[in-house]
Amino acid sequence: MEHVLSINNITKNYGRITAVSNMSLDVSEGSVFGILGPNGSGKTTTLGIILDVINPTDGTFNWFRNFTRKENRQKIGSTLETPAFYPYLTGVQNLKIIADIKRINYDNIDKVLKDVGLYERKDYKYKTYSLGMKQRLAVASALLCDPKVMVLDEPTNGLDPQGIAEIREVIKDISKKGKTVILASHLLDEVQKVCTDFAVLNFGRLIYSGKVDEVSQEQQIVEVSSQNLTELEKAINKFSLKKSYDNEKDKIIVTLDRNMSVTDLNKYLVESGIIVTHLVVRKRSLEQKFLDILNESE
Repeated sequence: MEHVLSINNITKNYGRITAVSNMSLDVSEGSVFGILGPNGSGKTTTLGIILDVINPTDGTFNWFRNFTRKENRQKIGSTLETPAFYPYLTGVQNLKIIADIKRINYDNIDKVLKDVGLYERKDYKYKTYSLGMKQRLAVASALLCDPKVMVLDEPTNGLDPQGIAEIREVIKDISKKGKTVILASHLLDEVQKVCTDFAVLNFGRLIYSGKVDEVSQEQQIVEVSSQNLTELEKAINKFSLKKSYDNEKDKIIVTLDRNMSVTDLNKYLVESGIIVTHLVVRKRSLEQKFLDILNESE
């Protein structure tokens, strides 16, 4: 799969403060790529650099291989930090101003308003919009030039659960239409629900990148219970394919070796004469992985 973005050893210093340190990263075409990190980790600075808003101190980045920066800008839609619109103008009037600034015609305005679910409210003044609607209008403005890539900085920041769900669906719809999405977020659950790939930043350093789906596949954690917990624990203690186990109230939590499955555990217990009353696989969350990565980097 081709890369739409390659970052090569990017560094950004503000005096003695290093906001981004020697970062290298590739984003594949068609992916939804989440950039995670605590406040001050360098997420917004990284987005500012790849959008040509901030000049790096060192390093390079490349969009679409050999395209010039002017051509790049025409293929990238973005919302960086807090979107700004005129409160006393309607949604469609604000988008016409954005279109004029970008020197594009108005033909796409109705389409992008439909894409983000604002077409029925297009003639309402911006000041009457909810926070979720305002964020969706920002996404609509970034879609005006029909970009190949969308870059979104904290798209669900400050939204209530309904607003978060609305933006999540907008991002999914954008991805289904073949666009690559790069988003910075600190909401781990949302990244797990919408992203295909993710990277973790901490103190300006890239400390991890990988596939979201691989997080839950790294280890199988199984809840198992039986009417005779003592015999169950003895059997699990002898099970050679486990990595570890722990007691949790009326259950035993078993972490299996990477290449082992819950089927192997179940077969072993049956052969050991253990009648299982409860057997559930726990999926590892992105939050657990994120915290593990941060702890390992310290």
